[in-house]
Amino acid sequence: MITAVLFDLFETLISESGLEPARASHLGERLGLDNEAFRVEWKTRRPRIVVGQLSFVEALTEISKALAGTADAATIQRIAEQRIREKAGAYDRIEREVMALITRLRSRGIRLAVVSNCFQEDAVGWWTCALAHEFQCAVFSFAEGLAKPNPEIYLRAIRCLDVDPATAVFVGDGGDNEIAGATEAGLRAFRSTWFVRHSPRFQASDSSGCDLANCRDVLELVAAG
Repeated sequence: MITAVLFDLFETLISESGLEPARASHLGERLGLDNEAFRVEWKTRRPRIVVGQLSFVEALTEISKALAGTADAATIQRIAEQRIREKAGAYDRIEREVMALITRLRSRGIRLAVVSNCFQEDAVGWWTCALAHEFQCAVFSFAEGLAKPNPEIYLRAIRCLDVDPATAVFVGDGGDNEIAGATEAGLRAFRSTWFVRHSPRFQASDSSGCDLANCRDVLELVAAG
């Protein structure tokens, strides 16, 4: 019997497809920096931002000082505010099928959590989006100090929901090796492909039955137990 479903956030519950937000690794030019040099510096700092050891603003400030000797605080703040706005766009357009899925799961008494690797700026829109009030738990990497695929981040959601890992499933698009991490945490894990299957880089999973092609597949999975 399935008592809980843990969902990934981006490209599982919401999608940035068509929005084309600015990629953080490509912000060098806006800061007056060499793009390639910026990407090198960014790559070393991004993992710390994801787990909340360094803020987005602090990272841009550090990089600016490292490459130019100074940092334009006003420009950096505008970039951070723009990231919040761009990420919020995805929260404003919840797919009808996703909303129906979450509503149906809640009506069946299924407990719900979101588990996401993201910056603090990326999660701002969650708290006011249409999905949020249906979830009992939101576990974000920047707030928890650890990220997928670390099994502990899934187990924190499990403890928040007060369920047995053996009766919970994880559903995500597969980024950050999250399927393997959920499995290691003792959950049954499945890849959601309703958004990512439109990507030219999409490949079906090797394991038969691992992919969920649409939201109805999640309901069938829960019904089958």
